[in-house]
Amino acid sequence: MTPAILFAFGAMAAYVVLGLLHKKADRAGCRPTQINILLFGWSAIFSVILLLARGESLAVPGKVWAIALPSGICAATAILLFQIGVRVGKIATSWLIINLSAAIPILISLLLYREKVGAKQAVALAAMFAALILLWLERKQTEAANS
Repeated sequence: MTPAILFAFGAMAAYVVLGLLHKKADRAGCRPTQINILLFGWSAIFSVILLLARGESLAVPGKVWAIALPSGICAATAILLFQIGVRVGKIATSWLIINLSAAIPILISLLLYREKVGAKQAVALAAMFAALILLWLERKQTEAANS
């Protein structure tokens, strides 16, 4: 296995645990804003420890700020909205939509960076969009049945 695949599986495992912890927080009645603050606070502390352990500088170049600031705002907004959404909907649907949303940056990346798509990747992208359509149809049927 290549290191890239190992990193991808490590990230996937962390996201799995993150999703489970969000549901646990909801069941425990935790407030989404507090979860968000602590999640990103501990993330910052862990990142600083990792930087120091690797002997890297804490100085942040301007180009990193230009990417990190909007990324942090998007991440905080996404996690907060997800945590609030778990309270009013199903975690299975919310988590699936968040993970399927990866199809959008993939498509944009294909268009902007002219990346090549193999047959397996094309099938996976088609399956992502099919899943989104099926979720939308299921939600529409559920709402029609409840009205």
